[in-house]
Amino acid sequence: MARHVYVHIPFCEAKCKYCSFFSVASDCQVEAYFDAVRKEVENLTLVSDVNSDGVDTVYFGGGTPSSVDAHYVCDLLGAILKKFDINPNTSEITIEVNPHSLTPAKARAYREAGFNRVSMGVQSLHDKTLKTLGRLHSASEAGAAILNLKEAEFINISCDLMLGIPGQTLEELMDDARLLVDRGIRHISMYSLSIEEGTPFEALYPHLEDVVPEELERQMYHGLRDYLRSQGINPYEISNCAQKGAESIHNNSYWEGCEYYGIGAGAHGYLEGRRFGHPDSIKRYIENPLAVEVEETLNDEDKVREYCMLQLRTSDGISRTAVKGRFGICLDDLYKDVIVSNINAGLLEDDGEAVRLTSKGLDLANLVFEDFL
Repeated sequence: MARHVYVHIPFCEAKCKYCSFFSVASDCQVEAYFDAVRKEVENLTLVSDVNSDGVDTVYFGGGTPSSVDAHYVCDLLGAILKKFDINPNTSEITIEVNPHSLTPAKARAYREAGFNRVSMGVQSLHDKTLKTLGRLHSASEAGAAILNLKEAEFINISCDLMLGIPGQTLEELMDDARLLVDRGIRHISMYSLSIEEGTPFEALYPHLEDVVPEELERQMYHGLRDYLRSQGINPYEISNCAQKGAESIHNNSYWEGCEYYGIGAGAHGYLEGRRFGHPDSIKRYIENPLAVEVEETLNDEDKVREYCMLQLRTSDGISRTAVKGRFGICLDDLYKDVIVSNINAGLLEDDGEAVRLTSKGLDLANLVFEDFL
């Protein structure tokens, strides 16, 4: 039985123009916040997840965990490892970092505390594009951050790249990918820019498709996937590519429908068939870190449908054997018509054992997902 733990650190040096995640561009109340998180950890009631079987994972996300003093996150990780009896030598323990706030001292502190995987928000290695996004770091700082992580003996490093950014070219994106591959990055996540409600980009680009044609954005997506595949960094999910053995175990637990703990303000979790969340408020969280709101309770049919939809995100697709073994039902009894109609539309392929998205299906994935929900 594996345990999966997500910890939300909502502090940032500055709020990116496109970001809609819960975060604050301030370092006030940091100490009180981490005291509250430790209180939540200490008072957790541990449960068993019958659907998890494998490596324990801990994931510190945000926000920007590297924006606060390292001792806060390192001490908190120690409390979590103790509470869950997790061995850092056999588990995947990830921290998200920003090139601007990562220092050599922080990198060493994270490694010594037990973190063994880093996810870094590079987004671009071109200063013009970074400025468009409102990122604080420069391309040279991103390169220095990778070097700092390697000198701290991090082997498992993931970098995010963003595509479909106003002013970005296909050649620029491919240059970014080549530079990361040359630096030995084993995992690359790729995200198309989306305009989220309430962000500065909503006002700047109310019609993004007029600035970045959909055809160009799709060329970027498929071109990047194809290049990474040619370098042995294979797509294993819609937005993620990795060398064999470097796939994100924590993120895979989401796509496998595993249960997980959500710790911290704005964090969401899934335990015993119930989705729950903490309020998007540091003040309210500090006042009562044990308060959670149950947002949804999944019945057996909900679990099957969500599992199949999430599996479609993966390159392996939905395994008939896995569905039968996990839920005791036949995939075709539930989805025969849906599968056939999407195959006829060129969005799915079926090899008899598994059903997966085609290249065209990747472009219209949300439509396929809706059919399975």
